[in-house]
Amino acid sequence: MRKYILYICSVTAFLLSSGVALAQFPYQSTLTKGDEFNQFDTQNKVDFDQYGATLTTATNNSTRGFYLNDLAFTVDRGFIIEFDYLMTGGRAPEFADGLALVLFDGSVNNPVMGSNGSGLGYSYKKPSSSEKGLTKGFLAVGIDLWGSFKFRRSESSEYRNGIQNGSGNSTLIADPDRGNKEGESRNHITIRGQAQGEGASGYPVLITQSTTNFESRTMLNFSNGLYDIKPNAPQDKPFSFSLRESISSNENDISASYGDPSYRRISISMLPGVKGTKKGFYMIVDMIHGLKSDRIIKDYFLPNNEDITYMEATGVPASTNGKSTMTLIAPTTFKLGFVASTGGLNQRHIVRNLSLYMPFSPSVENVYEKDVCKDTPREIDALKNSVGFDTNVYQGGGDLSVVGKREHLDPYSFQFRTIIGGLYEDTTQPYIAVTKFGTYEYNPVTTKIIFTPNKGVEMPVSDQVYFTIRNKDKQLSNGTNLGSEQFRSNTATVRLEFGKNCNDVLMVNGNSI
Repeated sequence: MRKYILYICSVTAFLLSSGVALAQFPYQSTLTKGDEFNQFDTQNKVDFDQYGATLTTATNNSTRGFYLNDLAFTVDRGFIIEFDYLMTGGRAPEFADGLALVLFDGSVNNPVMGSNGSGLGYSYKKPSSSEKGLTKGFLAVGIDLWGSFKFRRSESSEYRNGIQNGSGNSTLIADPDRGNKEGESRNHITIRGQAQGEGASGYPVLITQSTTNFESRTMLNFSNGLYDIKPNAPQDKPFSFSLRESISSNENDISASYGDPSYRRISISMLPGVKGTKKGFYMIVDMIHGLKSDRIIKDYFLPNNEDITYMEATGVPASTNGKSTMTLIAPTTFKLGFVASTGGLNQRHIVRNLSLYMPFSPSVENVYEKDVCKDTPREIDALKNSVGFDTNVYQGGGDLSVVGKREHLDPYSFQFRTIIGGLYEDTTQPYIAVTKFGTYEYNPVTTKIIFTPNKGVEMPVSDQVYFTIRNKDKQLSNGTNLGSEQFRSNTATVRLEFGKNCNDVLMVNGNSI
C-alpha cells in the first residue's frame, strides 16, 4: 500500500501542531482501485472498479464508505478537495438519498460511520442511542438529492437536530410539491459541523443551499441557534440544476465525463483567514455540471476555538428542541472519507478522480480541443486559462484565481502525466507524452504543446494526456516558498476530440479541389 501521509507545518496561530513533516501535495487518485483506502465497514464494502468507487449500489437501506487512513493533514494552510461523483440507477421516478465528503479527527484509527438514510453516514440516528454519528466527525459536505440531511427528523426510530418544517423556522423555500416542508426540500448542498461528546449529539447543520432554487438558502445563527440568517447570494447569476441528471432507472450515463449532461464535479476549498477578530477558515463550494460551473457556497466562515449555540433534539417531537452550546475547535490533524446512504428509495452513488492540493498552488484549467485533424499536427495553448501565484493571502471574495496571473507560472516546471493501472504517473521525460495515437511535446519557451498523430493508426473519438506545473520561486516572509513541489498544481487534462482527415484530397472529374 502506498503511504500518503500528509502533514503540514503550522504557520498560523489558530492551529498549533508540532513535529510534523511537510505535506506531499498534491494527491490524486482515480479511485478505481481500493489498495490505498480503508473501509468504514469491512462487512459491507465499497466496490472499486473502472467506474470509480461505488459507495452504494441501487439497493434499499444501505450505508457504505471508505477513508484514507494514511492521509492526514491540517487546515492551517488550507486545502482544496475536488472529485467527480455520479448518482445513477435506482427505481424511477424518485431516488435517494445522497453522499458526503467527511472530515474527522486524524488521531482516530478505527472510525465508525454514522447513521443510514438521511444521516448520509455522518450524523447520529437519535440522541443517546448506540447508533452514533461518525467517530469524532468534524465536518461533512452533503450532496443531498433527497434533501433530508438538513432536516430536523422527528420519528420514534430516528430523530436528530436540523431545520424544522413550517413557516418561520428558517429562510429556506419549500419545493412546490412539498408545501410547508422547507427542511425536506430536495437538491441541497448541506454542511454539517462537528460531533459533540461521544457522537450522540452535535453535528449541527451550519449552512445549506438549494441547487434548483437559487433563493433557497439558510445558515445557523451562532448566537441564538436558529436558522434566521439568509446568506448572501453565492454568485451574481442564478443557477438551477439537479444534483442528479438522469431521471431514468438505467445506468446508461455511468461513464459520464466532462461535457456529458450527467457529469458532476465538486470542489471544496477551505482557506485559513480572519473575519473581524476571529480566526478560522473560509469555505467555498463549486460545482461543474455538464459544461457549466457554478459557485454554490461562497466564503462561509467557520471560526476556530469559538463557542456556538444550536438547537439539539431532546425528544421525538420537533417542538422539544433545546438550546445547546458547543465549542468549534479543529483537531490537530484531519482524515477524509466518503460515505453514502439509501433508505426506502435508492440509487447508485459513485465517486472518482479525487484531487487534494494546496491553495495558491497554480490554478490550472483543463484544455479541450474539438475538430482536431486526425492526420496533421495540432498546436495547443496548454496554459491559456491557467494562473500562478506570488502570494498566499486570502482576503475573501470567493475566487482565488482573480489574484493569480499567468506570469507567475514557472513554464520550465511543466510535467506531463498519464494514467497507468488506474494511477497518475509522471512521464519519464517531463515535456513528452506518448499515447497509442500520437506524441505530445511541450515547449517551455512558447508554453505550447504540439500533438503529432501516428501514421497508419485508426484514430479514436478522443485522446487525452495530463499535466501539472508549479509557481515560480517566491520566498514569503514566513519561509514558505510558493514555487516548491508542495505547491505543485492539481492535475489538468488535455483532451483532443478528433474530426476528419485534413490531408484527404477530394477528386472531381479528375481534378483535385
